[in-house]
Amino acid sequence: MPSMFAERPMMGLDAMSASKLAADEARVRYFYEQLQCGRFHLAFQPVRSATDIQRSLYSEGLLRSEGEPLGFNPFALLERRHAMRRLDHFVLDAVVGLLQANPMLTLGCNVSAQSARIDYHWELMLQRLVDADLAARLVIEITESSAPCGHDQAVEFVHQLRSTGCHVAIDDFGAGFATLAFIQDAQPDIIKIDQGYVQRARRSALHARTLRHLVGLCNTLATHVVVEGIETTDDLAISRDCEAQWVQGFLFARPQKLIEGLDMPCVLKGA
Repeated sequence: MPSMFAERPMMGLDAMSASKLAADEARVRYFYEQLQCGRFHLAFQPVRSATDIQRSLYSEGLLRSEGEPLGFNPFALLERRHAMRRLDHFVLDAVVGLLQANPMLTLGCNVSAQSARIDYHWELMLQRLVDADLAARLVIEITESSAPCGHDQAVEFVHQLRSTGCHVAIDDFGAGFATLAFIQDAQPDIIKIDQGYVQRARRSALHARTLRHLVGLCNTLATHVVVEGIETTDDLAISRDCEAQWVQGFLFARPQKLIEGLDMPCVLKGA
């Protein structure tokens, strides 16, 4: 009796890989087309003092889309295809433009670890920060959802940013590729502890102790430590008990198009 699978030849692995690559490339093109059309804007969420929630360290700019969902996670896609640098540079240009127009703001934005190396665009940006005296009001958050291009390059990248007076944060620490060796060598100004730690601390004393120890460790490695994912007053109490300096989450504010000192929403166009 012939096999039931004989009538349905399987696609070869090479063909499957080529098909997936073509689909990814089409989605990357679609994303950048939508970016150019003004479908995306920056929404801002404050990083607040754990002991005085009226005091902010800075506001983080987060990319958000208008209208219907894309149907895929653009950040995971762009990192998988090593296509993040263009987006990172464009978001950074927009944030620096906001700093120039709004001298009372201190803002941050995400940069993929894949973009954490000095190139021609970064050289121009560093000079712009120095010439316009903007660096002290800018926080570059290096995300760790992807590995950097190289340890030494990434360390030099952080050192170059900090040499201008810019502040550097390690985002979502404890949930990705960032290592203690990198943090010890790079010496960032800020470490942001991934929200998963406070979420687990809600459920058990063991995880609460883990968060406390992690906050203590991070305090030896950076000037500022932020606990992310604060959604309830209990989360805030846990963070305070862990002696966290700074907190961020929905308890204080959801990401908003407009923040105090910003008159118009930051719509990204013309990439």
